[in-house]
Amino acid sequence: MATSPISVLILIVVTQAGAGPTGLVLGLTLLQNGIQVRIVDKDPNRHPGQRGSGLQPRTLELFHFLGVLDDVDAMALSIMPRREYKLPGGTETLKVAMIAAIEDPTPSTPYVNARLLGQYNTEAILRAHIERLGGTVEYGTELRGFEQHPDHIEATLVTKDGEKDKTETLASHWLVGTDGARGVVRKQLGLSFIGETRTDGVVILLGLVEVQGLDAKHWHQWAEMNAGGLVLIPTERTGYYSFLLGGVQDVEKLLVDRDALVETLLNRVERQDLVFGKVEAVSSYRPNIRMVDKFGEGRVFVAGDAAHVHSPAGGQGLNSSVQDAFNLAWKLTLVEKGLASPSLLATYTEERLPVIAAMLQKSTDLYDAMRKGDQRGWERGGNLRMLGVNYRWSSIVVDERTPKAQSPESVNPYGSGTDGDLRAGDRAPDAPGLVSVGSEEAGGSTSLFSVFRPSHHTALLFNLPAEETEQVLRVAQKYPSGSVKTVSIYPQGTSVPNVIGRPDLAVVDKDGHAYAGYQVSPEKPTIVIVRPDGVVGGIVYGLSGVEQYFRGVFDATGDAL
Repeated sequence: MATSPISVLILIVVTQAGAGPTGLVLGLTLLQNGIQVRIVDKDPNRHPGQRGSGLQPRTLELFHFLGVLDDVDAMALSIMPRREYKLPGGTETLKVAMIAAIEDPTPSTPYVNARLLGQYNTEAILRAHIERLGGTVEYGTELRGFEQHPDHIEATLVTKDGEKDKTETLASHWLVGTDGARGVVRKQLGLSFIGETRTDGVVILLGLVEVQGLDAKHWHQWAEMNAGGLVLIPTERTGYYSFLLGGVQDVEKLLVDRDALVETLLNRVERQDLVFGKVEAVSSYRPNIRMVDKFGEGRVFVAGDAAHVHSPAGGQGLNSSVQDAFNLAWKLTLVEKGLASPSLLATYTEERLPVIAAMLQKSTDLYDAMRKGDQRGWERGGNLRMLGVNYRWSSIVVDERTPKAQSPESVNPYGSGTDGDLRAGDRAPDAPGLVSVGSEEAGGSTSLFSVFRPSHHTALLFNLPAEETEQVLRVAQKYPSGSVKTVSIYPQGTSVPNVIGRPDLAVVDKDGHAYAGYQVSPEKPTIVIVRPDGVVGGIVYGLSGVEQYFRGVFDATGDAL
């Protein structure tokens, strides 16, 4: 069978249980960058379910950059307090505790509280945005295998055509497996899957159940998970609750026997005022904590559950997977467009591996605490918001203000980004109240989050002298239109700024949030370069620093621009 010529730039193999958010975020980000993709999913059906329902603040920011946050917000629920009931009896409240403290948004963090949205609906939103760009998800299309060549991948795809299999050999430049822990991509690539499978016999059943007689303003819990506990969590689907059922013995029976499952749920709550109805999307979780030793080989990469599996405690899984996709997408874009060397793709492993290792430790600690009845196992604030995830050690970040971390071991990959110092490799903060020069009388304003997008770098110019401003703008203009956006930011109180050159945007920091958030003194010329994934790539003081950063990211040879 002849191989077709390269007709797609990147083949994305999504999870084999319903087009997971990892592959969909990757596909959407690439499409927004003008990169042609093909997204295939072995499963012919789309499955309801609430797994991955916790959307952390950092993920909400990335959804904003992708333009999907409004749709998410229209359906998502806020985090609720957890109500625990006394047993026996099951009706008297033992205690009520917050899962995470509700915080007020700040100028730098407009999305500071997690939201709840079932993965089925998150996927539907992402898929709708993909379709608006002309993309689609090919359900019922299975990747059977692939071969790597120096300049392309040959993938064997099989699609059901009635009772027959239709086989296709597809040539693509790149292949990304987001096909889950049991997927074919990681296995055929030969990546190690390091970790442990717990042998203590603990099994948790998860699913959706219709419940009457229970309020939708709390998480409801009966007993601790290690003592056969049950947790019912309201969902955006009225009358339906997601459940976590611990201490399960006859797992296989409860997975398929609705009556037996409902009887077990009634026995756990020990009350007769609740009515359990339809049951959907029942599955089991067995403690399996593993991750790859690298995130790719050659022209093939893995992301999400294909690269790391762990406890759902803490709501870090889907969020980490989305960040995998966002990190990889902008790098693949630059390489595919010929703006960067393929060596840039090595930083995908360099940056994500330490973050995922830290995440696995956190989620495992939370799971162990939850099983033991430790209140800390239910806490979901702090670093779990993921605003402190950083790449301070990365070889492609440039920091002339603060000495760069030499290794991930010298910083906290999960929390150093919120230690009070803004460094290269940290999440880029928002700054509202920016008034465009020339529109002061109109009273309108913008924010940095309205400028950041996964399709371009953003160079923020603070206090630059005229000559250096012009030099930096000339450097930015050497790249294809739209790949680097420049923003000249004038200090609070500037009345009629003299705009030098032709930046893409010139603004006055009317409320002072940009200078404060980026820790810039009005007297110190500073340039901050924000990557397409919303991460500070460079904090530099002049043209040489700008050139150093862009050489490390864009230039294929390392020659001066």
